[in-house]
Amino acid sequence: MTEQHDEVGASGRSGGDGVPVLVVDDNPQFLDVVRAALARTPPGFAVFAVESGTKALAFLRREPPFASAPRPAFVVLDLRLPDLEAPDVLRRLAARGDLDALPVLVVSQAQWEEDAAAIQRAGATAFHLKPSRVQALRNLIVDFWKEHVDGATAAHRRRP
Repeated sequence: MTEQHDEVGASGRSGGDGVPVLVVDDNPQFLDVVRAALARTPPGFAVFAVESGTKALAFLRREPPFASAPRPAFVVLDLRLPDLEAPDVLRRLAARGDLDALPVLVVSQAQWEEDAAAIQRAGATAFHLKPSRVQALRNLIVDFWKEHVDGATAAHRRRP
């Protein structure tokens, strides 16, 4: 294992090489389900997981302890986190020129109209209910990757 994998491994790395995806959720069971759902899913995903908006921003900015973290191809972001809600995280990403085009899938246990509007205004690429079945979750993430990351045009990427 390389030094990069060791450092990031202590901070939420799972899986081997593959398309890097950052999953941000304060529910450890959800993080385990995402890891399991994507473990052997083509094209191959390297799941990185953190449990707060603050840690997600540090990961994306490559701040300690994430200095060696790879740039994820996309982010799966829970709507409600203990420190920051998704719109706050999205606004902070939009403020950084190097992160404003990063595709972000926001997921939530509930889909309220006002939440959807706030997330859209903040620049999320997509907003979906968290599926209750593993296969549906896998399909949601893979379909998001196919539509917004793999071969995506600039028109499909999130806008600040």
